[in-house]
Amino acid sequence: MPEPVSYPAGALCWADLRTADPVAAEHFYAAVLGWSYLRTGPAYDHYGYATWQRHMVAGIARSDTGERSGAAEASDAGKASGAGESSGAGEGGDGGAEANWIVSFATRSADALADRVAAAGGEVRHGPEDFGVLGRTVAAVDPEGAHVGFWQARAHLGAGLFGEPSALCWAELAVRDTGRADRFYEAVLGVHVTAHDAAGEEHYAAFRLPDESAGHTEGASGTPAGSGPGIAPGAPGEAVAGRTVLAAGRPGAEPFWMPYFGARDAPRTVDVARREGATVLYEGANGQGRDVAVLRDPQGAVFAVLEIPGTPARPGTV
Repeated sequence: MPEPVSYPAGALCWADLRTADPVAAEHFYAAVLGWSYLRTGPAYDHYGYATWQRHMVAGIARSDTGERSGAAEASDAGKASGAGESSGAGEGGDGGAEANWIVSFATRSADALADRVAAAGGEVRHGPEDFGVLGRTVAAVDPEGAHVGFWQARAHLGAGLFGEPSALCWAELAVRDTGRADRFYEAVLGVHVTAHDAAGEEHYAAFRLPDESAGHTEGASGTPAGSGPGIAPGAPGEAVAGRTVLAAGRPGAEPFWMPYFGARDAPRTVDVARREGATVLYEGANGQGRDVAVLRDPQGAVFAVLEIPGTPARPGTV
């Protein structure tokens, strides 16, 4: 798949892990996804970049460094593009788990986006703030309580690979009030919400980039690249993330965003993750027949792996 050269406003562009023990996290994800790491200095709070094939694909930050957004810093799952109805994998949130993943979406103006977050009923937790020369960041909580990041790219566009093994390929939001969440992201990112054909589930929907005729201030541009998980977003109407319903009967479960990372052989990746101390919350196939699994890493962060079909073999690919 061609390497991204930019991400249109509203597109999923990054994910980073907040953890109390970055060293242990690096060891786990190196074993499971094959990542290597580049580490920054004190000026960037020792933020770590996970790399794959010499591209930065995700971030790892110490959880006490604050609420920075991504680029700056499940029993009934697997029915749709990824996790389907959540089993409450996000239970505990910032309080119960030692670690959590945050996904980030591209924006043309972090400052204007922060204003839209507040106007739409969300809460800006951090920013807008420059992250050196790399970009400008906003960390927020949506009206349902899910933490989410936004990134205005400068020197750092976001994930250097997308939709490939060991790289970000999809993200999914689990909430209780889908209408409130949909309205928020429509207002903030300019996406529109439609049923997701791959799901076969009434409650599952996709956030899609606006059509060229929509005229939203964030806009959308790019090269058509298909639709759905595992495909780099960019074209008008492109699906950039999924939205599902947080499982009923789990009052302690908090709404959350979950990133998906690609795998050439998802069952093998799950076996490695299990040996490294992960908990398997779901393992099966999604609505398109691809192998998918939802995992909780040893420190409590929840993520998913999704088999990417037809990807050429590269040395060390998981």
